Amino acid sequence: MWACKKPFSPDVVTNAPNYLVVEGVINTGDTTTIKLSRTTQLADTAKSKTELGAAIYIDDNLNNHYLLTEQGNGIYRISKVDLHAAQTCRLHIITSDKKEYASDMVEIDNTPPIDSISYSVVNNGLQFAVSTHDATNKVKYFRWDFTETWEYGSYYNSRYIYKNGSINYMTPDDYDNICWINGTGNQILVGSAENLSQSVINKQLITYVDEATGKLALGYSILIKQYALTKAAYEYWQKLKKNTEQLGSIFDAQPSDLKGNLHNLADANEPVMGYISASNQTSKRFIIGHNSIPLYTPNYYPPPNEYGCVPGYLPFDPLSTFNDRLARLYTHGDSVIYTTYGSGPVTLGYAYAAGNCVDCRLKMKGGYNKKPGYWPDLL
Repeated sequence: MWACKKPFSPDVVTNAPNYLVVEGVINTGDTTTIKLSRTTQLADTAKSKTELGAAIYIDDNLNNHYLLTEQGNGIYRISKVDLHAAQTCRLHIITSDKKEYASDMVEIDNTPPIDSISYSVVNNGLQFAVSTHDATNKVKYFRWDFTETWEYGSYYNSRYIYKNGSINYMTPDDYDNICWINGTGNQILVGSAENLSQSVINKQLITYVDEATGKLALGYSILIKQYALTKAAYEYWQKLKKNTEQLGSIFDAQPSDLKGNLHNLADANEPVMGYISASNQTSKRFIIGHNSIPLYTPNYYPPPNEYGCVPGYLPFDPLSTFNDRLARLYTHGDSVIYTTYGSGPVTLGYAYAAGNCVDCRLKMKGGYNKKPGYWPDLL
């Protein structure tokens, strides 16, 4: 029997409330960054709805108040806050519609340093892991996040640049065949030493980088950030991880009610998404070059590659129209690759290709051609 299928959206989804979402950590050793947004409906194409015009304070148990500055796009920030004399603190939010929210007062934890970052070869990639310990044996719970940076190249290596209506040789600042790009992890990474006699985390898995991604082809860097957690914060992150990452079969953990430590001060029944912790952040960077990777990592060029980068030819002749033809070429998004020659030293014209075959910045959104300060000259 055939029947028509009609989409069904229950009221609880269709009329999803506009709940406040709070992301961030009160960083007692560096800049504190807090992001405010609102929940959206499942059918909403916007990934998030930022909360603008709020006033955010950090309050401590000594009755000090520190105001964060709005940066735009729901981001609020304050440079290092002096909380060394305080034992507890909280985040206090007043939204543009004058509603007040606050976290519970939370203990200020001291995050130990990262001991090491290691990797192992797994199948056709590298599995990165972190190790740490707390000499005081006070910190038993940890959370990590990371930023990765990798080097990549354009398919063609040009030394020409189009400026002021003519072709010129590039300066080193103009070189655009080698770029770098950053990425961030999107998994919840937490660990516990609760059942150990010593607070030791040994080779906690952080991320796996497959050779097929191209991230290992030239050079790869990972910056791991570490935060100490209270037991309550750890349990929140564990539950959030199960609710968001470990669903999919009847054998996986079932979704559970998730309550953070933030509240509407005038309406205790209004859910507020997020959990605020307070600690310093410790970090460590690991960089590995192509020649040090114990894998076969062939040259990798993000698309387009040879199949999408067939060169064209721009002859000098007739010279009377050359400048106009050259301008049109760049207007259409193409770039000169190299000079073409006839017999002897006679130059005939330029070979060219699509801009994203020549300029690595056009290859991947967010790519940049200025080498990061921490990147070694040789890898």
